[in-house]
Amino acid sequence: MSAKIAIVGGGIGGLTLALALEQKGIDFQLYEQANSFEALGYGLQLSPNVVRVLRKLGIEKSLEDISHRCFGFQLRSFNSDGILAEWILNSDVPYYQCRRADLHKLLFNSLEDQSKIHFSRSLESYTQKDNQVYLKFRDQNLLITNALVGADGVHSIIKRWQFPYNEAQYSGYAAYRVILPFKEDYQSLLGKATVWMGENHHVVAYANGNQKQTKSWLNLVLVVKDQNWHEQSWTILADKREIADNFTHKSSLLNQILKDMVGNDEPCYKWGLFVHEPLPYWSQKNVTLLGDAAHPMLPFQAQGAAMAIEDAYILAECMVKEKETEKAFAQYQQLRLQRTAKVQQVSKNNGKIFHATGIKAIVRDLGLSLISSVNSNLLNLKTAWIYDYLISG
Repeated sequence: MSAKIAIVGGGIGGLTLALALEQKGIDFQLYEQANSFEALGYGLQLSPNVVRVLRKLGIEKSLEDISHRCFGFQLRSFNSDGILAEWILNSDVPYYQCRRADLHKLLFNSLEDQSKIHFSRSLESYTQKDNQVYLKFRDQNLLITNALVGADGVHSIIKRWQFPYNEAQYSGYAAYRVILPFKEDYQSLLGKATVWMGENHHVVAYANGNQKQTKSWLNLVLVVKDQNWHEQSWTILADKREIADNFTHKSSLLNQILKDMVGNDEPCYKWGLFVHEPLPYWSQKNVTLLGDAAHPMLPFQAQGAAMAIEDAYILAECMVKEKETEKAFAQYQQLRLQRTAKVQQVSKNNGKIFHATGIKAIVRDLGLSLISSVNSNLLNLKTAWIYDYLISG
């Protein structure tokens, strides 16, 4: 079995690329190491730059049906629960919040030919020779393809072959993710993303799922300073009672959410946060990287999945415009490398802002309150270069 393009990795980025290539009539096969798609149910924030891409792929209406609409943001203080800043998004394009599993399912179901998705395919190595790529999967015959796209996530084997000595640095923070059934008590959180900021820790809460449906969710991410954590994974089960004790503070709403978390059967996962410096390049001849394989980032700008989706669409566009694979991959890299590196840096910087202590925290809180009271729309300018991003094609 061979194809013009082999995609390794069936996450959000890999499936978006598959859908974009299918719609553009470009032959591909996608290989996923898992036995089936079992994406975790925690939340994603899909800002206008992402929604524009999904609109081009013709699935915005379906996205709306599985999503909660976010109209703005609210920043609160851990110490007093007072509102530090709040503002309304000024984009004509919607900002959605949904479960990762639901978006994953939507992308997969949108494919006309799902037979091109292959499970239980674990890539062990690859080589390039004579303008072709030879792929060795565990317990499989050698596969030959014209091009290879590594969409295989933060632990990408394709990246490891390109950069064997590239090591991530532990950030000193760990995140906890949990998703809870949405309750009437959480109504004040609808229509926004709410962030509580405190000394060396913060909490993000937002609704998931369309309120018109029978079941909707509350997504919760709790981040804390944890110098003893040294594993980069988001599937380690955590002690919910210990988390609730560590994050209890002056917000009666958040305290109620923490109580509900402890009493609910939904699992909570611990996730070590690592800093990855931007790579100098992604493409080597007929092999390139996409999404977390190319540019893993801290979650403090909520753009990890967004950058993967942008990557996928632009890579497909480059494959249409440039018939020679090596040139298409080089053009894709040129279009994406600087933007994703900037988002990586902004995400890293936001972590310092969210977790400021002492004088820095006081200055942050005063500055946010002043801007919010004078002209809250100024806070939209901070993210305009991300959210207003336009993709041709």
